[in-house]
Amino acid sequence: MKPIALHVASEVAPFHKAGGLGDVLSGLPPALDRAGVDVRIVTPRYGVSKFASVGGLGALHPWPLPLDLAVGGQNVRARVLEAKTHGGTATTYFVEAIHLSRGELYGYGDDAFRFAILCKASIAIASVLARSKGLGPIGVLHAHDWHAALAMHYARSVASAIRGVPTVYTIHNLAYQGELPASTSPFLDIGWSDYHQAFESYGALNLMKGALLIADRVTTVSPNYACEIQSSEYGQGLDGLLRHIAFKLSGIANGIDTKSWDPATDPKLPVHFSADDPEARELGRAALRWELGLAHGGREDPPILGVVSRFTHQKGIDLIADVADAYVRGGGQIVALGEGDTHLEERLHYLGLAHPGRIAFRRAFDDGLARRIYGASDLFAMPSRFEPCGLAQLYAMRYGSIPVARATGGLVDTVHRLHNQHDVGGATGILYDGGEDDAGALLKALEWGRAIARDAGALGTLRRNAMSANHSWDHRALAYVDLYRSIGMPI
Repeated sequence: MKPIALHVASEVAPFHKAGGLGDVLSGLPPALDRAGVDVRIVTPRYGVSKFASVGGLGALHPWPLPLDLAVGGQNVRARVLEAKTHGGTATTYFVEAIHLSRGELYGYGDDAFRFAILCKASIAIASVLARSKGLGPIGVLHAHDWHAALAMHYARSVASAIRGVPTVYTIHNLAYQGELPASTSPFLDIGWSDYHQAFESYGALNLMKGALLIADRVTTVSPNYACEIQSSEYGQGLDGLLRHIAFKLSGIANGIDTKSWDPATDPKLPVHFSADDPEARELGRAALRWELGLAHGGREDPPILGVVSRFTHQKGIDLIADVADAYVRGGGQIVALGEGDTHLEERLHYLGLAHPGRIAFRRAFDDGLARRIYGASDLFAMPSRFEPCGLAQLYAMRYGSIPVARATGGLVDTVHRLHNQHDVGGATGILYDGGEDDAGALLKALEWGRAIARDAGALGTLRRNAMSANHSWDHRALAYVDLYRSIGMPI
């Protein structure tokens, strides 16, 4: 029987997601299953959770008995809804409880208590699985980001059938650490001794810090980000601790589901194409221009720059707005899709009004339009101030759009830098060096990208390289299996 890897996460696509965490918990489990792991996931059932992919809410099987959890001096009754998910390759346990199962994923004043319920439930569920006949052993407990950090603590401090099971903690974004007043500790079942030994950070409670110290292994979502966060520039106040635990810290880059993200079969594209047969992609460019009201190419055929992103400071959207006027006046078009900070949305909106036919902005999260932008744009902008891994550049390359990205985080690991337009070699995109607020460096890189987009030979080689690169989850899952094996999982 396969050993069990029990994942604890606040997001699992397509049920509920707010960012890349949900995508990871969508793509990684099937690949781990193919690598010989029994993947099980504990996640909340929110009010906004969607279950169409498994046949609706009625397809979930409630456990016959609820879990009675003691959390911060309160008795919390939780219902567990079980389902085969991820095309039958994983089992997911949706935890439904007061406080936890509100409408949205995040944004409540008691979020830490809500996710403490999730973490306590994960230990209870793991204990049930450990005692169940017909299942393999619990090989590893794997928690993701600050929301699941307390699972690392409870696995050691709560009497259960999984005490001593190896633990892995993954940082998806170090900027969000679960920082709270120290007085919150007793309400999360963190004793003062544990608080001072593991969770205290500058006089406050830091849930992520505790998980980093307690977990047997710590991973991030790219090797370069694992190095960066050990520096004061990127360490978010935890760089000293991360250097201290460097012996157990590693980075494994995220992947993508190459079956659902395949331009040769994607039903949301107007035309299909591949690395070996890219000609039809030109029809997709024309279709996108018509859809978004961009001027049609004509003799000059201005290169299309794509932007698909959350509109946040981290993603450098303000830098794109800073250089947009110069880029289009030099002979280019921009299509931008996303939502987030209001002032960034407004900047792109007014740029679209100022440059009709050359800049198109859509405020939305629209998966179909995102795929059409990936499949029609010539260049794809990612001037991130920091980027743990990034997924957009992987989708863009898969669909033939050349990344123009700041050399940071996982972008360095996943985009092979172009050095010479006349000798492309194995390059898959443009990486530029520059400070996080350096709009001039971004513009210079975009201008080079625009020149390359007009060089059929260089563009064709770059595109073929990018589309052929292996960023599948199957490739990444083997690294996780090696990690699990290194801490005792019998596989």
